Amino acid sequence: MSEDIESMSKYKWNVLAKLAETHGLGEYFADRADIPAVGGLQNLPDAGFSRMQNLLLNSRLKKIRKSEPLSDDSSIETLNFLDIIVQTTQTILTNGLHFANIVRIGAFLRHDGDKIDFIKLENWLNRLQLTKIAQLEASILIKTLGFEKDEIPFIKDITPKAYELALEALDAPIVIKQDEWQFHHSSGVFVSNNSKAMKKTFRNYKKYFFYAPVEVMSCCVHRFENSISTLEE
Repeated sequence: MSEDIESMSKYKWNVLAKLAETHGLGEYFADRADIPAVGGLQNLPDAGFSRMQNLLLNSRLKKIRKSEPLSDDSSIETLNFLDIIVQTTQTILTNGLHFANIVRIGAFLRHDGDKIDFIKLENWLNRLQLTKIAQLEASILIKTLGFEKDEIPFIKDITPKAYELALEALDAPIVIKQDEWQFHHSSGVFVSNNSKAMKKTFRNYKKYFFYAPVEVMSCCVHRFENSISTLEE
C-alpha cells in the first residue's frame, strides 16, 4: 500500500530554492518549480575562455586552443567540452564544489556527446594534469545525477569519494569570495585578513589536492598574490 507524499511547505520550497541558488542553479530550479525566482539567482555558467593558474599548464591549454582548429581532424565540440572541464575545475578549487558546473558537463554530454573525440580529450586532460579531477567530476554525474558510465567514455573508474564530496557540497556548501581574502593594514606596519575565509579556503584546497596537486598549489599562490596586491603601497 503506497503512502501519500506530504506536500512541500513554503518554508521547505524556500530552503530548496536557496540551496539551488548557492549552487548556481536558481533560475533552472525556478523554471521547473511553482515558486517565484529568488533574487540574485545565477544563470548556468558560460565556459568562455577559461584558464589555468599554473603558467606551464595554461601555456599548454593555449597551444591546444590555437592548434586544434587548424588540425585536419579538428573537433570544436571537444575543445568546448575541455573548456567546460577546465572552468569547472577552477570553480571547484577556488570557490568549492557547485553543481551548476557539474550540470553543465552533463548537459553538454547529453546534447553533444556524440560529437566529442574522447581519445583526443583524454590526451588533453593528461597533458593538462586534469585527468583525476575530470574523473571526479564525471563520477559525481554518475553518483548523483543518474548518468551511466558508458555515457562518459573518458572515465575509467568511478572515484570512491565522489558521492561523499557531493553530499558535503549539498549539506554544507562552501562559498568563498575573493574579497574575503584581501589583506589590509591593521595597525602600523602590520597587516591582517579574514582568518576564517583563509581556513575555509585551505580546507577546500586540501580536499581536492589529490585530484589536481599542481593546479591547487598554483591557485593558492595566485590567490595570495591577488590579495597582497590590494594593499596600499
